[in-house]
Amino acid sequence: MRLLFVNYEFPPFGGGAAYASIATARELVSIGHQVDFLTTASRGRTITEVIDGVQVHRVRSYRRGVHESGVLGALSFVALAARHLRLLARENHYDAYHYYFGLPTGLLSLVPGAHRRRPYLVSLRGSDVPGYDPALAWLHRLMLPVTCRIWRDAYRVVANSQALRELALVSASRLPIEVISNGAVEIAVIPSSRRTGPGLRILTVSRLIARKGLDTLITALARLQHPDLSLDIAGDGPIRASLEHLAVSMGVADRVRFHGFLDPRDLARLRAQADIFVLASVAESCSMALLEAMAAGLPLIATNVGGTIELVEHGYNGLLVDPHNADALVAALETLARDPAQRQRFAAANRLLVRERFSWNSIARQYESLFERSLDITQAKSTPRHGHRIRS
Repeated sequence: MRLLFVNYEFPPFGGGAAYASIATARELVSIGHQVDFLTTASRGRTITEVIDGVQVHRVRSYRRGVHESGVLGALSFVALAARHLRLLARENHYDAYHYYFGLPTGLLSLVPGAHRRRPYLVSLRGSDVPGYDPALAWLHRLMLPVTCRIWRDAYRVVANSQALRELALVSASRLPIEVISNGAVEIAVIPSSRRTGPGLRILTVSRLIARKGLDTLITALARLQHPDLSLDIAGDGPIRASLEHLAVSMGVADRVRFHGFLDPRDLARLRAQADIFVLASVAESCSMALLEAMAAGLPLIATNVGGTIELVEHGYNGLLVDPHNADALVAALETLARDPAQRQRFAAANRLLVRERFSWNSIARQYESLFERSLDITQAKSTPRHGHRIRS
């Protein structure tokens, strides 16, 4: 098959969806398909290049920052990518299309052109689903008819967790929605739980936005009875300054390290130095940061929200706590801090889960099956029934 992936986010821009989309594209290439990718241009990168067999086409658009596009930035990508989408469709005759995010990227499915004659998938990621992010409620109310049309006209809508699927069904109750999670690459060396003495390091990786619960995590650190525990925060975003101020006011500024945005190599080194991974989010669909921590063999503490409970089984590969509950987070951190054997059990369980359920090959095979089914249906519709002639 020849496929076109479209995502307004692409590493280093964006969050988990950016990395998930290129990882899936790479894996589909490795199993024999041809994949092109239409996305946003990043500073210093060429407009077209081949990455691990994936032909990447970029258009320049406005963005607020690495982790934040904003409504204007998202719409600027749609406006500037529309012409490129039509040109690529005419030149390459793709078998099918894959739009990451119903909004804004899925708007391109409505653009006139050759691509309208081919099936497409829409991959829901979280913020593009009404009800997921309260800050976007006004936009989803305004765009709901358009959103429903994009979903309805797709061969299939895919959510990255059962929780996100159920949320999407609130807006489109009769729509068939598949669930295909994100994946991760298993790390060869288990870096976690190698220390039993003082100086344990807690790691979190996320955009610095209110939804990620980082204020709760910093508050919990300040309440811990283990002053030798420290916190590494990887990521950037609009509330960084307020989080830094919170760390100072809580008296833990010397134990909280803000690393900002890190490239994959530096982030891997940070995971190798960590002992416990924490995700304190208020809402999550299927966290790539959580999966990558699992792949690195880190024990987990996470909030029991959204798709996170589909990745973390309390007491098996991590501990679950309520969101916004600093005291529960303190108790979980103290439990793991004083029990290296439990950290090792959680770490081993996480590596096994990634190997058995969340490999990128498994994820790509699931998408491959959907694409193949979409082509079978498209071909059946275009083939005349026996005994009937096609009108000229």
